[in-house]
Amino acid sequence: MRLLFAAALVAVFGSVSGCGSPVAGAQIAVQEENPDLAAAFARLLDEQGTAELGDIIASAGVPIGEWDQMFSVRSPISDESVNKKLGTQGVRLTGLNTSSDSLVQVFLNEGKVVYAYKDEFPRYSVAQGHAEPDSLVSPKSHVVKDLGGERTAWYLEIEGIR
Repeated sequence: MRLLFAAALVAVFGSVSGCGSPVAGAQIAVQEENPDLAAAFARLLDEQGTAELGDIIASAGVPIGEWDQMFSVRSPISDESVNKKLGTQGVRLTGLNTSSDSLVQVFLNEGKVVYAYKDEFPRYSVAQGHAEPDSLVSPKSHVVKDLGGERTAWYLEIEGIR
C-alpha cells in the first residue's frame, strides 16, 4: 500500500512540476559577450582552422554549464517568436538589443534555456537550424567589392543541424 501511495505521489508531483516538458515562464538575462570567447573565435579565424563548437566554448571558459543546443537569434524579436524558434514555452530573454542588426546566441540543455549572450561584431552564427557541441566551426570566404576593387573576406561558419 505504501509503495502504491509513493508511486501516486511521484506521478502527481511529476505532472505538476513539469518534469520532462519545456520550461514555462523562465526569464533569462542576456549576458554581454565574453571577451575570451570572442578571442577564441578570432584565433580560429586567424589560423584558418576548424574546431568543434563545444571545444571553443570550453577553452574560453564561458560559464554556460551543460548544453546540447545553440541557436542564433536576430533581434528585435518577440518572446513568442523566440519560443517558436527554440521550441520552448514562456521563455523571456531580457536585455535584448533593439537594433535590427543584433544577434544573440541562446544555449539550451534538455529543452531549457541555460545561457544567452549578445554576439557583437564580428558575429559567429549558426548557418541554419541549431548547433550542438560537436558542430564544426570552419572558415569560409566570399569576394567583397570595395572602392579599390575586389578582396576576399573571411568569416567563421557554425555548422547547423535542422
